Amino acid sequence: MPSTGHTILALVLASEYVLGGLGRVSAVPFSALNERIFQKSIKTAPHPSPVFPFTDVQSPKTVRLHMLVVGALMITEGILLLSPATRAMSGTLGLGCFLTVAGAWSQMRAGLKYWLPLVNFGLAWAVWALD
Repeated sequence: MPSTGHTILALVLASEYVLGGLGRVSAVPFSALNERIFQKSIKTAPHPSPVFPFTDVQSPKTVRLHMLVVGALMITEGILLLSPATRAMSGTLGLGCFLTVAGAWSQMRAGLKYWLPLVNFGLAWAVWALD
């Protein structure tokens, strides 16, 4: 049985993924967060190609599509982390590592701070190892 600290760690990471994903998927109820992510995505969207093959990254429609795809993956990861049964799966760790490495890479290439994806990468490994 996971310890209380481990459960809290998993819930914090899941919350980050779900809230970050919701901020990408919809402007409701997080309109300020959605706009902030949109402005950041304008800079980061070109860099994870060809993994996320968005060609016309100057188009606001394409940037919104990029946000939707990444947001849906983040929400999926958050939901998987909520359940002890799925939290320890290698697929959950793989998706978390993919998202954090892609996020760190694209933010680094865009000249933005990329500490949060790296922290999440470490948290994902800690949650997986403790399960």
